[in-house]
Amino acid sequence: APFSAVVLLLCALIYILANIGITAPYAFLHIQPLSRLIDNGEWWRVLGPALIHFSLLHIVFNLLWWWSLGKQIEKIFGVSSLLLLFVISASVSNLGQLFVSGPNFGGLSGVVYALVGCVWWLGWLKPNWGIGLPKPIIGFMLVWLLIGFVGILPVNMANTAHTVGLI
Repeated sequence: APFSAVVLLLCALIYILANIGITAPYAFLHIQPLSRLIDNGEWWRVLGPALIHFSLLHIVFNLLWWWSLGKQIEKIFGVSSLLLLFVISASVSNLGQLFVSGPNFGGLSGVVYALVGCVWWLGWLKPNWGIGLPKPIIGFMLVWLLIGFVGILPVNMANTAHTVGLI
C-alpha cells in the first residue's frame, strides 16, 4: 500500500522534525484564513492540516487508523481511489474546521473519519467486496466523535473536521 505508507511516513517525519525544533514544515502546511488563501494562492494549505499533529497520542491514534483503513481501501480499489478520497476528505473537512474555528488545528482525523465512513458503508452495502469494519469499532468511533462534542477531554478536538469527514 504505497500511498498509505507515504502519508504515514510524511506525518511521522513532520511530527519528529517539529519535536526536534524544525518547525518549517508546520509553517509551510499550516492552513490560513480563506481570504489569505485566495490572495496568495497557496492552496496546498487546504490539505496541510492533515499532515501535522500536535501530540504523540494524536499522531499514533490517527496513523493507526490511517494505516488500517487506508491500506484496505488502497489494496481493494487502488492508489488513485485512496488518493482521491484523501484529497477530497482532507480539503472538505479542513475547510469545514477552518470556517468553524479558525486556522489553529491539525491532524489526519477528518480523513480518518472519511475512511471509517467509506469502509463502514461499503462493507455494509457491498459485503462481497471484502472491506468492512466490525460493529464494535464503528460504535467506538461514533462514541469518540460524540465525546469530542461533549468536551470532557482535556484537549480541543477538531469536531467539525471529524463530522465532515464522516459525512
